[in-house]
Amino acid sequence: MGGDTINFPAVSSSYSSINYESDSNTNTEIEANNNDERKIKSAYDQVYKNYHDLKNRVVNMDVDKSKILSYVPGSWVENVGGMTISDYNVPKTTTLLVIGPKGSGKSSLINRISRVFEDDKFAPERAQVTYNSSIRNGTSFLQEYMIPRSSTSFCLYDTRGFSNDLFENMEMIESWMTDGVCHGELVKSDTDNSDLQDRMKGKAHQDGLLSYQRRRVNFVIFVVNGLSVLKCLDSNGADTQYTQMVAQVFSSPFLSFKDHKPAIAITHGDLLSLNERARVRIYLGELLGVHPSKQTFDIADDCEQTTELACVDLVRYVLEHADRNLPPKSPSAFNKARWCNNDLILQGSTIQLWSYLLPILVGIFILTVHFHGFHSLKVRPESAHEQNLEIKEVHPKTAPEPNIEIKEVMDVHLEVVPEPSLDIKKVMEVHPKTIPESNLEVQKDLAEEKPEKSNKKKKARVHRVPVPRVEIDWKKIRHIW
Repeated sequence: MGGDTINFPAVSSSYSSINYESDSNTNTEIEANNNDERKIKSAYDQVYKNYHDLKNRVVNMDVDKSKILSYVPGSWVENVGGMTISDYNVPKTTTLLVIGPKGSGKSSLINRISRVFEDDKFAPERAQVTYNSSIRNGTSFLQEYMIPRSSTSFCLYDTRGFSNDLFENMEMIESWMTDGVCHGELVKSDTDNSDLQDRMKGKAHQDGLLSYQRRRVNFVIFVVNGLSVLKCLDSNGADTQYTQMVAQVFSSPFLSFKDHKPAIAITHGDLLSLNERARVRIYLGELLGVHPSKQTFDIADDCEQTTELACVDLVRYVLEHADRNLPPKSPSAFNKARWCNNDLILQGSTIQLWSYLLPILVGIFILTVHFHGFHSLKVRPESAHEQNLEIKEVHPKTAPEPNIEIKEVMDVHLEVVPEPSLDIKKVMEVHPKTIPESNLEVQKDLAEEKPEKSNKKKKARVHRVPVPRVEIDWKKIRHIW
């Protein structure tokens, strides 16, 4: 991933046998391999002890099965860090994703688990098993299987097998773990030919008419073909393509829940001897960094009671870790501040939330008030401070600074109009009878007036002459302006 290199452990010859008697080698070689052989011997002892424990626990298998059949999501939640089950987002159905390389036996594992918890060894297979992965493409649609059929406590999801394209495998994993899984969803691959893709799209469109619930993955079961792993071991490093692909996909951070990695189910153990099955478990434990006897489960394709008990142990392990890694209802649920002296519990998340919301609410209030005031000025112009033109015309004396047009109207109201404008002259010509002619004495006085006198004196002198009021049609004057 991202150009990172993965260092795979070298296939040691110690995996080929559990005979720990040293050969007639030199003392230096024995001392050099002493620590490695002790480690391998300890791992073999733990794996063989696990097989013996399965045989001894078969008598109480019904008790272990009843615990799983009575399981409800969240029943194995651990109350740690002050958290209780009410603080977690507990699903209605715990979803377990079954993934693995193509032909690893994912569908066979689901059928076996289903028969174990339904107590029907001869029940028909629920998941379609592909017996020749080189001819057919295997599972193309995500399939949901409730365990048991009548329950809604937990379900297994059968998925499409991984291909040799690492990038495509990582994309599928990221999609399932981030977007969730949905029954009947088509899983496309670039390796499919165009005809197959068209047929699959047509089937997906028909199934898309039905609405299925999308579920969030709560834990993962990684299925590995034990026979393929053994072939890589026997090749002495010549053919490690299968184990490299398993290690690369298993290292995806999307598959881990905090520090908990997926459980490993090893299939096709019925084709291997007990010694070979132990070798595979120990090698995978070292390759993937998991405990070979506690996190790897040998699920052989047989009807042995030890195999059924191994299925029960596998399901219990994944359900316990699913409940242990349930997501909280809110990320801030962990920020609880407890006052033990007063027995008062304060929600730090609530205080933090209000500290963020208060400035936002104040800003919204200020913007609302500002917008409301601006809007009211536009809707009710009479509330503005400036008076409009009509008010100034009605009350010319109260206007503080009348404009030029209002001054001209006010000048018309004067009793004497010495120099009327052209427009007024036209109006006056329309009504010549209403304007009397000035007498001869007034004309003489006007002629004798000196030219150096200002217009102000003329107005004052003329003002003393009694002149009848002029009747003017104000509507026509206003219309001309």
